[in-house]
Amino acid sequence: MDSSEGLHGHIQDPLYNSRLIKNYVEYIKKFHPAVDLDDILRYAWIRNYELEDQGHWFSQWQVDRFHERLAQKTGDSKISYKVGRYAASSEASGMLKNYVMGFITPAAAYWLIEKLSPHLSRAHSLKSRKISSNKIEISAVPEPGVCERPYQCENRIGQLEALSKLLTGKYPRIDHPDCLHKGGRLCRYIITIERTPYLFWRSIRPFIILPTLAACVALHFVMPSLSWSALTLLFAAAFLGVSYYFERQGRLELGKSVESQRDAVEALLDQINIRYNDAQLVKEIGQATSMILEIDGLLHTVMESIENRLDFDRGGIWLANKDKSRLTYKVGFGYKPDLEEILKRTDFHLDKPLSRGVAVQAFRQQAPFLVNEIREIQKDISPRTFEFITKLGTQAFICVPIVYKRESLGVLFVDNMKSKRPLSQSDMSLLTGISTQIATSIRNAMSYQEVQESREREEKLRKLFERYVPSPIIKRFLNLGEVELFRGEESSITAMFLDIRGFTSSSENMDPQAVVSFLNSYFDKCSVMVSEANGHINKYLGDGFFAIFGAPEPLDDHVAYSFNTAKKVLEMSRDFILEGAPIKIGVGLHTGRAIMGNIGSRTKIEYTGVGDTVNTAARLQEFTKIFQGFPIIMTREVWENLSGHPDHQSIVNLGTVKIRGKKESLEVFGFRPNASDTSGVSEREPASKKVRKLMVARF
Repeated sequence: MDSSEGLHGHIQDPLYNSRLIKNYVEYIKKFHPAVDLDDILRYAWIRNYELEDQGHWFSQWQVDRFHERLAQKTGDSKISYKVGRYAASSEASGMLKNYVMGFITPAAAYWLIEKLSPHLSRAHSLKSRKISSNKIEISAVPEPGVCERPYQCENRIGQLEALSKLLTGKYPRIDHPDCLHKGGRLCRYIITIERTPYLFWRSIRPFIILPTLAACVALHFVMPSLSWSALTLLFAAAFLGVSYYFERQGRLELGKSVESQRDAVEALLDQINIRYNDAQLVKEIGQATSMILEIDGLLHTVMESIENRLDFDRGGIWLANKDKSRLTYKVGFGYKPDLEEILKRTDFHLDKPLSRGVAVQAFRQQAPFLVNEIREIQKDISPRTFEFITKLGTQAFICVPIVYKRESLGVLFVDNMKSKRPLSQSDMSLLTGISTQIATSIRNAMSYQEVQESREREEKLRKLFERYVPSPIIKRFLNLGEVELFRGEESSITAMFLDIRGFTSSSENMDPQAVVSFLNSYFDKCSVMVSEANGHINKYLGDGFFAIFGAPEPLDDHVAYSFNTAKKVLEMSRDFILEGAPIKIGVGLHTGRAIMGNIGSRTKIEYTGVGDTVNTAARLQEFTKIFQGFPIIMTREVWENLSGHPDHQSIVNLGTVKIRGKKESLEVFGFRPNASDTSGVSEREPASKKVRKLMVARF
């Protein structure tokens, strides 16, 4: 038969349950043992483990090729009909026997076959109709797009005959008035069943009881009492004897049905137990994958669940290294300690193009492998691989790839060392699903680790950049997603400029490293004090710095914060000795509006403040060289904002000074740490002259 004839869109769809093909396999093994069954299965692209899986379905193309090759090998054109009849004794039809034997009447059994048909074939639908007590009509209507073959019609006739044989012990007569393959719309079968003695007795018993009772009543009036009693007892004994015989036959038939049902229940309980374990396995792995974000812990949990829930002797997971050149053993169960040590030391090479190991092929092809007998694949793998598998003592195994979005991460391997139930497609499908969960979880764990590492890197970068840029600015760019680098904002700030007096000349004889160390130590303490007051040092100016309070984040009472910080720095500076004496500093403070933003070019920028407020504060710290008793000099705006401050009385009006760039003179105030000490204060006029000289020289 040319399998391409009548090609339809559904020819590749899974239409026929594996149990239908398994009936053929059992028949061939029993009646045609010389036929090369493996050749037939290979020709039809049917694998042995697919036959063992009752949940597997084959396409029209596969069953056509199977029948084509089978008819060639056996030379029997009626083999499908014979296989259909054989279904009455086939192990593959256990479901049919187990369920049908529980129904007493054939009509009920044929009604049941209508309900069971979708579990065996998706190519057609069956309808049953009772014509009489021993005559049933079965109609087979093909599904749209499906084109069944004549041999399948013959096989169906054989199965319908086998069904009656189960109940009556005899084949029925089947008429086939309408056939799809002879121009009909459907296949229609008229089944005439020969009744069993028990069923025949049950049908005629009501018709015997009533006439017998009527005859006994009539004879009572025409026969002597003694004779009538004897005759009545004779009739009753005969009726009871015949009834007992047929009831006993019925009980024997019922006993067979109960025994068959017991086997069905046991098989069902086994299936329930398997499905329960499968469901629990999926649940446990799902819980583990949602809770465990550490790869080794995750893999150990998965292996424990597979060991406890599935019927395999051993199992293991191999993952690829970073450069995808090796598959390395990570975790497993069932291996003896010495064998597990060998597995830990043995890697599968992914970087060798000619490598033919099963694990390597599964990894590269992203396809699962199921083998029920190792020698089946001996010619397909390298001698070294076969030797390795033999050394492990493996008899049957499943190897599935662990794949995440088309990226192979590793393989999951389970095996049996001794013959158990044959491994099936369902086993492989379950493990494939598990491997997908494992792959997703591994990727999630890797992503989590990458996120953690990214957070650590971000934190390190944040701390690094906070030395150059205020942390609020970093947060604004990282968290709020601002991308406009050169946007300026007007803010109310207090600018603070600090300078170490005479540091340049005092450090001339110092080692350069000592100078750097001295300044770093001093500025580190200053930075802490400024930060604690919610300010930030904007830039370092040789032996001084510029600090801002009130930006980039708004700060209430930033004037007081800046003044308090200046006082603390002033007191702390006494601990730093230069040329045998504590260092002296000068601080200038001014408050007002300033433009805050990133200043610079596209290649280098700096966050800073610009404007008159900043310029004025810079000029003020220079005046501390003139007013030597006042290390902190401020403008009237600062002094007024400090009106309620405890040290307000220690701030002295130093008069007005002229600063280049300003038309008006600027009134300045100085903070005197020791109010009783006025030795550093010059007379007003001389001081003003000195200030003017300084302005000419430096401003």
